[in-house]
Amino acid sequence: MKISLLEEPLLQFKSGVHVDIRAGIAQFGTFDKGERGAPTPIGVGIVGTRTTVSGVRAWIDSFSRGVKSQEKNLIFRPAFPGMTDKIFGTRLNLSEEASRVISKHELDAALKNSSTAMMNVVELFLDHARDLAGRSGLHVLVIAPPPEVFALNHSTHPNPDPELDESTEAERDTYKSNFHDLFKARALELALPSQLIRPDTYGGPKTRTKGDREGSLQDMPTRAWNFNLALYYKSGGVPWRLVKQPSQLSTCYMGISFYKSVDGERLLTSVAQVFDERGEGLVVQGGSARVDKNDRTAHLTADDAKKLLLNALLSYRREHYNMPARLVLHKTSYFDPGEVDGFREAARQEKIEIVDLIALKKSGIRIFPSRETSAFRGTTLQLGERSGLVYLKGTVPYFGMYPGMYVPRALEFNCEQGESNPIDIAAELLALSKLNFNNTQFDSADPITVKAARRVGDILKHVPDNQSIQSRFRFFT
Repeated sequence: MKISLLEEPLLQFKSGVHVDIRAGIAQFGTFDKGERGAPTPIGVGIVGTRTTVSGVRAWIDSFSRGVKSQEKNLIFRPAFPGMTDKIFGTRLNLSEEASRVISKHELDAALKNSSTAMMNVVELFLDHARDLAGRSGLHVLVIAPPPEVFALNHSTHPNPDPELDESTEAERDTYKSNFHDLFKARALELALPSQLIRPDTYGGPKTRTKGDREGSLQDMPTRAWNFNLALYYKSGGVPWRLVKQPSQLSTCYMGISFYKSVDGERLLTSVAQVFDERGEGLVVQGGSARVDKNDRTAHLTADDAKKLLLNALLSYRREHYNMPARLVLHKTSYFDPGEVDGFREAARQEKIEIVDLIALKKSGIRIFPSRETSAFRGTTLQLGERSGLVYLKGTVPYFGMYPGMYVPRALEFNCEQGESNPIDIAAELLALSKLNFNNTQFDSADPITVKAARRVGDILKHVPDNQSIQSRFRFFT
């Protein structure tokens, strides 16, 4: 066994590189600032009640010129500089005509029948969102439900620490329906992506409870950072990208995840692709999966694996007009012989020579450098010629601290097919943990491939079989 400490991956911004998202944007500007495809201004539509719409508008106006930080560690929690032309190359545009107010009478009628209240409210908000989605000049919709809508939500994760979730993909049935996922599923028919916002985010009544998937309420500058970056990304902007080395091959990264249908009778497949260092994600739906009776892990047949990958590569070709030189598949269960044959046959058919099939899981191995600190982010333990583990969360030297509440767990990986060595695999996983454009968090416990595929599954389980969907990942977040 060999222990290494990997360097923190650099991110590319408009005029410089940095390890930190917020510092990089504040100093160098968003990656595509001033480019032709960057959204400017960002047309924002809002759907909510009279109280929530006015609350969101007032909140956005309050941080338009920035938000000061009250924290002692300004590196960890910096001030928000404001959505300005100098930094973002754009601004938010909220016109009075781009708001749809849901009346108290409409809301009360939707909530009247407790057994259908959730879907009634979803359809109510969707009807108003449709009115805005067809307007010219809008890029993204802000959906602002009142507290009584969130009171309908069921618990999503009884265990408040997702790091301690020991369930397999096939057994992730602690999930229950909630307004966010139901609305997102129905809104996939719209031409615009949406951003949901809770009342306590902008100063309204508290709606978060213990065990909530969205976690506790963040400080105000962090909320402003995350909200503005989410709108920027969903409007088509590219906030940052990974720094690509000249010697690196063009690579397509794919995450494969499994989800149960709402009735719990079917196990299905979702895929979120992350294309190259720019991190653009496209979604491909897969077919049925099966569960290994011995270890309760999910798998595809050879034919289904082949079809899934061919469809994903077709999406890649449509986006890039060519095929990648290298393909990396991340899966949260081992690759059985049928899957290996199916994936490799699809790659051969598309003349992709280099294919890495990498199985991922949370590791039971812990590394403790001392009593005073957790393992450093980037700590890598090589377990064999094709396997190892890497800490995607841990003490961050840039912050001078561990930015987490729980003892971090490493991610264990095994390259079941391919030529990549453990150090290179760990370095890629570390980099892919920094490609979540929906917020400005420094790190993630999972690479975006797996995180996105799981998120897609939570939405797709609510999508009717005959409903068309948007293919861009920004519609699912």
